[in-house]
Amino acid sequence: MSMLLLILGMGLATFAPRYVPLLVFRDRELPADVKTFLGYLPAALLAAIAVPSVLAPVDNRVEITVVTIPYLVAGLVTLVTGLFVERFMIVWTVGLAVFFGLRWWLGAM
Repeated sequence: MSMLLLILGMGLATFAPRYVPLLVFRDRELPADVKTFLGYLPAALLAAIAVPSVLAPVDNRVEITVVTIPYLVAGLVTLVTGLFVERFMIVWTVGLAVFFGLRWWLGAM
């Protein structure tokens, strides 16, 4: 029973922060500045998640070793590929291929 209450409580804690703003702002038009700010938010959050794992994948330290080179190179190759190719699966595949290819080539796998 306590597990069911825990699951229901976590579901409510996940659902409420998403639904309440929809209820509050459904009849209002957001100002242009707020819309612009919200437009940049997904890219900023993705960068905040991805950049630390690319720059400091081991022990949260930035250092260049055989272990960290694949992260850096694959991150840069993925970024450059994403600038020229609009299809996410191609960008993702290229990034993973470079990452695992470098790990195999450097013997870090």
